[in-house]
Amino acid sequence: MITAFPPPNEPERLEELRSLGILDSLPEMTYDALTRLASHICDAPIALVSLIDEDRQWFKSRIGLDVAETSRDLAFCAHAILEPDSVFEVADATLDERFADNPLVTEDPSIRFYAGAPIVTRAGNALGTLCVIDRVPRTLSDVQRRALADLSIQVMSLLELRRTVAELESKHQQLEEVMRLRETFLATVSHELRTPLSAVVGYVEILADPTCEIDDDDRREILATVGRQAGDVASLVEDLLVAAKAESGELRVQNVPVDLVAQTAQVLEGLNNKNVNRIMVEHGVAVGIGDPVRVRQIVRNLVTNAFRYGGPNITLSTRTVADSAILEVADDGPGVRTEDEDLIFEPFRQSAGTVSGSVGLGLSVSRLLAERMNGSLTYVRHSDLSVFKLAIPAA
Repeated sequence: MITAFPPPNEPERLEELRSLGILDSLPEMTYDALTRLASHICDAPIALVSLIDEDRQWFKSRIGLDVAETSRDLAFCAHAILEPDSVFEVADATLDERFADNPLVTEDPSIRFYAGAPIVTRAGNALGTLCVIDRVPRTLSDVQRRALADLSIQVMSLLELRRTVAELESKHQQLEEVMRLRETFLATVSHELRTPLSAVVGYVEILADPTCEIDDDDRREILATVGRQAGDVASLVEDLLVAAKAESGELRVQNVPVDLVAQTAQVLEGLNNKNVNRIMVEHGVAVGIGDPVRVRQIVRNLVTNAFRYGGPNITLSTRTVADSAILEVADDGPGVRTEDEDLIFEPFRQSAGTVSGSVGLGLSVSRLLAERMNGSLTYVRHSDLSVFKLAIPAA
């Protein structure tokens, strides 16, 4: 017995075979119908759809044979896939040195005649064969040989259709997930806008009521609260606009010298004293190339996240490292679950942990803006701190 060597494209062949998800699947009538037709046309008692895996041949469909697979070393089909452009035919296995002492010849099923038409992908990989087997020596007629080859093409078409259906089902599931996330996102955005706007309207009505007696301290506190609530709405709307422009291809950023120290100072000036007092600032020289407006937007998002979901101690630092201007916002909160670290920068995603934008958009917008400035925005858990790092090219 002579064992067939693997074809030269074996790695690519195996990869494509396994990508189909067909191995060890349940019987299917469509494949069985083609196998029965091959058996009938070729007047053969045994017909198989055989797929050659790394160390076995597995039968997706079988007529006249009880076993579901055999060793690849014994497979006639392992020889057939070496000649993907033609039907591989053995008239009498007992007279062929490759198969004469093969257990499939000397024992059950006592193969004498074999003909296999390779099942070939568009990439030229022979995955297996549609084959017919008889227990007596014989040959196929030209018509039978051509029909067997045509039927093998139909088997390949079924495999491609199977893959297409699987891909469509996967995309459908992804689309359903996106739609679910968008619905949740829209509901959350509605809440995030309505809550501060309702507060603003309520406070304005109080201030406008001539019968309402308010001392100067209360008036200042109300106006400060109105300003903060309006700022939250403006930040959310800004994020929404960036996301919409990015989706439509209209997002543009500047590339000019930008002082990260000056931009963070502007953001901090807009915060109330209570929040500012929670931040420890460690400013080092950091001048990069980017968009000042977008840098401030990123800093606001990171600082807001730290206020909402981080620990009590927040550090904002800037520095220059090699060719990058760096800005980091760190806090001592519990951080993001390890399994969520790849998700927090995706649109409409929120970590089940404690650091993510309230509508699942702030971090994704911030990373998008960083990348548009030829930079990056990353998250790392380091020394019990949650650290978000913005890096843009140094000026």
